[in-house]
Amino acid sequence: MNPIALILPNHRASVSAFVLGLVILMSLDALRLAFGSAPVPGFVPLLAIWFVCYSLFANRRRHAGRDVGLAFLPPVLAILAKGVGAAVGFGMQIFDAMLEFAADQGVDTSDQIAFNEALADPGFQPAFQSWLEADQERLMAMMQAGAWPSFIGFWLVLGVFAIWFATLQRNGSAAAQS
Repeated sequence: MNPIALILPNHRASVSAFVLGLVILMSLDALRLAFGSAPVPGFVPLLAIWFVCYSLFANRRRHAGRDVGLAFLPPVLAILAKGVGAAVGFGMQIFDAMLEFAADQGVDTSDQIAFNEALADPGFQPAFQSWLEADQERLMAMMQAGAWPSFIGFWLVLGVFAIWFATLQRNGSAAAQS
């Protein structure tokens, strides 16, 4: 196995190197998520993960003798799924916080009609927003709650594409070139 094939998008990756690379990358991403990326903050670790994903998919297609243009598709769709997962996780936290805020305001949250009336009140949303902004720890915890659904969405999409790319057979022209 060529370890450079895991990093640079101009090499070939066999099925085993491709799958191993994705497993290693997913493990590093899970560690980044669980423990943070203190030495390199911000989007740099994500950009590195996305680039290595592209490299793996491009190298797998190259090994199968296919054009590498389609290698952009899995990371791009996985990034979109990551955003959807983050929005779903954060949205669930927002809803729970709204329930808690409404209960603190004396609304019977078990009564759906009373809760909907409270939400329809024009003063509810600004008061809820102020309540959230006053508790930065709660807000950060809510943002973090979207991290694991985001991770799952990203790797599920990549997993589907990985199955497809792993089953690619070598073209006859690629076999003749080898």
